[in-house]
Amino acid sequence: MKKKLAEYSIYKSADEFYKTVRTELNRKTFGKKFNLSGDYPDNGGIEIYSTISFAVFKPNLGPLVKLNLNCVNTNQNGTESKLTLNRVNGATYKMQFWFMIFFLALTLIIALYQIIVGNDIGFEMLMLPLFGLIYILIIELFAEFTISSLNKKVEKMLNSKKLKYKKL
Repeated sequence: MKKKLAEYSIYKSADEFYKTVRTELNRKTFGKKFNLSGDYPDNGGIEIYSTISFAVFKPNLGPLVKLNLNCVNTNQNGTESKLTLNRVNGATYKMQFWFMIFFLALTLIIALYQIIVGNDIGFEMLMLPLFGLIYILIIELFAEFTISSLNKKVEKMLNSKKLKYKKL
C-alpha cells in the first residue's frame, strides 16, 4: 500500500538530491548523520528507513514502514525538481496487521458462538477482539511515528545541504 505523504518543489536538479541521499546511505552504520538505510526498488526512487529502529517485532521481516523518495526534474534545464514522499508498508507491518485481523475474526466468531449456545463466558470473550483492535492501533501508531520521523529527516537532509525547497 502506497500512501502519498508530501510533495516538495526543490530548486536544484533531481541528481543533486539523489546524490545527497546516496551519500547518506553509503556511510557506515556509526558514521551516519541521519540514521538512514535504504533500498532501490524496482518501481523507481529510493526507499529509506531507520537504521536502528524504535521498535522491533518478531519475527523480524525488515522495517515496519519505509518512505519512498521519488524525485524528478520539472523543467528542461534541470534547475527545478519535484520530490514526492510515499509511505510503503513493509512485510513486518503486513504480517502483524493480517495476523491481528485473523485473530480478531476468530475470537469474535468464538465469542458469538458461545453467546448463541448460552454460555456466560461468551460475553467475557468479547474482550479478546477489543485487544486485537488495540494492537492494530498500536502498530499503526508506531508506523505513523516512524513515517513522521523519516519525513523530518528528509527535511533536515535538504536543509543541511542548503537545498532550497518549498512544500506543495
